[in-house]
Amino acid sequence: MKPLALTSLIAGLSLAPALAATADDFSLGYDVDRYPATQLSVKSCLAALARGAAAVGYVTRTQSDQGTLATHVSGPAGGGRALVSYCISAGTHTAFVVQALDYSSPDSRATDAVKARVTAEVRKAAGAR
Repeated sequence: MKPLALTSLIAGLSLAPALAATADDFSLGYDVDRYPATQLSVKSCLAALARGAAAVGYVTRTQSDQGTLATHVSGPAGGGRALVSYCISAGTHTAFVVQALDYSSPDSRATDAVKARVTAEVRKAAGAR
């Protein structure tokens, strides 16, 4: 993926809080970061996303690895929440995007807890503390 495309993706995601602020039926929390590909590959990023989701009790709905882009979508068995995450090869780096959604409440703090747990697993896989 070209750096411009990654920049556009990150810029688009930065608008998400403004969009969520106008909605009154869900909460959204997200995190975006990148690491050198030597520390975090797309494959290890995807595995970390799955481990993090499982750690919060989420069930994987779909997972896809196309080499330069991997997606992981999961949620609790009972529904009402969703986790949509991406690992993106961007030149010499691997970027990840974690989006936690809660459809039960507009001011839910559950999104922050889920996002934090999943991103911690990815950062751990990258060797970050």
